[in-house]
Amino acid sequence: MKQAFLITAYKDFDGLYALAEFLTQTAYVYIHMDAKSDITSAQIAKLNTLHNCHAIRKYKICWGGFAHVEAILELLTQAVENDEISYLHLLTGEDLPLCTMEELDAKYLRNEYIYMDAIPAKDFTPQVRKRVRYHNWFADKNVKNPFLWQLQNLTVNMQKLFGIRRDGIGEFKEDRLYKGLVYISMPKPAAEYVVHYCQEHTEFLEELKDCQIPEEFFFQTLLMNSSFAKKVAPKPVRYMNWEKGDGGSPAYLEIDDLPKIRQGDYDFARKFGHGISDALRRELFEGKKLP
Repeated sequence: MKQAFLITAYKDFDGLYALAEFLTQTAYVYIHMDAKSDITSAQIAKLNTLHNCHAIRKYKICWGGFAHVEAILELLTQAVENDEISYLHLLTGEDLPLCTMEELDAKYLRNEYIYMDAIPAKDFTPQVRKRVRYHNWFADKNVKNPFLWQLQNLTVNMQKLFGIRRDGIGEFKEDRLYKGLVYISMPKPAAEYVVHYCQEHTEFLEELKDCQIPEEFFFQTLLMNSSFAKKVAPKPVRYMNWEKGDGGSPAYLEIDDLPKIRQGDYDFARKFGHGISDALRRELFEGKKLP
């Protein structure tokens, strides 16, 4: 049995290559490179020379766009076809493991639990409800762009004016929706369930595409409405600093994150950036065979 790491990335080839090289010591790695990225075809080919590494470039991904869901589902479909894989993790190209591969294998190869956050619909903020109830006419545009953000708000107000409102996504009415981060860890049967569900219920993806930041409703809604809900573990395994982030993304990690990382007993951390995260990396990885 092996683990699989599904990585979506768009920059920092050297860091991505080091991460893939580390993970492929004992695991499979599946990488999707943003089609808008400056990463070259030769560099993607170099990733594919690594043992058990499969890198592709297919979708142009914008923050909050549906193409990110498509890229993840593409990697997921590849991974579940591999009979050797028993457990899967979703990462970004700026994530790093905080354990050796031996430690990760010991924890996850026979692990039946899903590690993800899942906020139920009853706890959605008004802003989150708006993302589901009203059609997003800019499914693959960067809504962090201030002009597009205001334009999207205008279209929502128009829908309210004309009484246009959706009541859910696919077969899941609003009270059955869940929200959380797309970067989760799960056993292979849960991943297979997601892939098969999407293949058999294409209306779910069609309506999910119409949401704003659809990736945050994807895994959580499918898994929390399945028999796998009872396998969702309460303990997070990824460290992120949202307090210093921009509201839409976590902040790059710095040396002052070190105490919280060590106290929390995490397996992964996000995000590491050149320069700003260098001191933290030295403290975390000194003497360890980590990327």
